[in-house]
Amino acid sequence: MKPIIIKVLASAALLTLAACAVQPETHADLPKTVETVAPAAWSVDAPQDSVSADTWWTQFGDPVLHQLVESVLTGNLDVQAAAERVKQAQNLVTQNRAALMPELNASASASDSRQNTPPPLGYVRQAGFGLAASWTPDVFGGERLAVLAAQAQVSGRQSALNQLRLALAANTAAAYVDLRWAQSQLRILSENEQIRARALKLTQQRLRYGLSTQLDVARAQNQLKDLQAQIPRMQSTVQHQLSLIAVYSGRTPESVDGLTLADARDIPVPSQGVPRVLPSEALLQRPDVRNAYAAVEQRAAEVGVSKAQRYPQFRLNLADGLLASSYLGLPTLTDNLFSAALNATSPIFNAGRITANIDASESRMRESQLGLQQTMLQALKEIEDNRSDLVNGAVQVERLGGALDASNQALRLSSELYKGGASSFLDVLAAQEAYLRDAESLNQARREHALAAVALYRSLGGGWDARETVTTVSSEN
Repeated sequence: MKPIIIKVLASAALLTLAACAVQPETHADLPKTVETVAPAAWSVDAPQDSVSADTWWTQFGDPVLHQLVESVLTGNLDVQAAAERVKQAQNLVTQNRAALMPELNASASASDSRQNTPPPLGYVRQAGFGLAASWTPDVFGGERLAVLAAQAQVSGRQSALNQLRLALAANTAAAYVDLRWAQSQLRILSENEQIRARALKLTQQRLRYGLSTQLDVARAQNQLKDLQAQIPRMQSTVQHQLSLIAVYSGRTPESVDGLTLADARDIPVPSQGVPRVLPSEALLQRPDVRNAYAAVEQRAAEVGVSKAQRYPQFRLNLADGLLASSYLGLPTLTDNLFSAALNATSPIFNAGRITANIDASESRMRESQLGLQQTMLQALKEIEDNRSDLVNGAVQVERLGGALDASNQALRLSSELYKGGASSFLDVLAAQEAYLRDAESLNQARREHALAAVALYRSLGGGWDARETVTTVSSEN
């Protein structure tokens, strides 16, 4: 009967101690935190579309862009380094979890020493083997909370990896748009170079027949040389974008030609609609918001770790083994070595160190909560701004397209009137300037429209799942 009573009392004591375990600092979960900040709807109206934020770069309908982003995400060195940081955080969880379990060690020894004093002289031979076990029971939950803090750090590292991948995909798409913009600029300059070369040839022909003046020829030459001077700078811009894309891909600049980037193409046209997503949904899928919330969880657990230092700590040590000794040729003696010890330490006086550590942990947690709120506010601002840029950019492209058609018509008419002697060459020069200006403005508007779409998809978070991303990157490495 006594053993049963002892077991019951021991179980009751363990349950009582478990009830005394320190808990993490209380805080709202991420969905509830988002609800306190996110509005019910967006303030900027935009056409809704069924496009998905997942693998958003496919929405541009450009196979080269699709292939490029996929290549960058698998080959970028920063992504591989971030994946290693996730593994390091996972290893830290394993280390902290090991502190909850007992530890068992084996030891062996052998010695042969000469005994000089006191007489008689002789040799002492000893050999032994033993096992030692130690355990620090986590009575008040400090070690368990350290594991929770490490797990929150893993979640933060995973979100940081997703954030890096999302930023890298967006930066790659933006570099691709800038590359196509620069190539389009070169094409515009080349077309206008031909237009101005024909105008120069026309003025020279009219000069030979006395229908024009040397001033018109000089003006035509000036216009042509001025335009030709812009071509080298734009060629340099193309090369810079190719080199940037190569760095994103983790390769050397000359290796990107395999993706046919050197072949000029139009700027990719984004979808006219935006993904149908609520503000709260957008915040929940943003990696930076997840990362900020992981920091809150980590700080909450660290507050509990600091509070657990107020309570006693226990340590149980068990050892057992055999020791064989031979002294001065006498028969060998064998001893059984067994020891058991229970140690307990409790803080009594530490000059306020533990209290100050608790206050500092609570302050860091409040700081992380403020950082989470700021991250969500900044995210909402980015999304609203990018929605506005996308909608207004589409309108701007449409209107500049009409302006370019009108300037092209004006250039054609002014050239015909000049040939017939019904207009001066100044009208032709003005028409050439207007046509070049409108062509460059339209190209710039298309670039900004595409970049606005890239920025919008980036601000929406991409909808990436952290666990799947880490698994994918780990398998790639």
